[in-house]
Amino acid sequence: MADFKMDGNYFRDRNGNRLGEIDGNYIRDASGNRIGEIDGQYIRDASGNKIGEFDGTTIRDSNGNNIGSIDDVRRVIDGHGGYSLVALWLFFIR
Repeated sequence: MADFKMDGNYFRDRNGNRLGEIDGNYIRDASGNRIGEIDGQYIRDASGNKIGEFDGTTIRDSNGNNIGSIDDVRRVIDGHGGYSLVALWLFFIR
């Protein structure tokens, strides 16, 4: 069983506590503050700085170094989606 899950638009831990949510292309924390966004293949923080990119299988950091794959994310987070799960993984888990 994974430690986290996507419950609709909400990102929850194994106890059911809401940690964040996906609001269109924006990622919000539990308080509703915008902490990042999905911009095509790039994932940016609230200031617009690139923190990662995802090409469908490989996750890279802002310097282009390989930091994981979608399989790594799916081991930790249960849910549907690709870019949204990777963005949540970058902001809340990594």
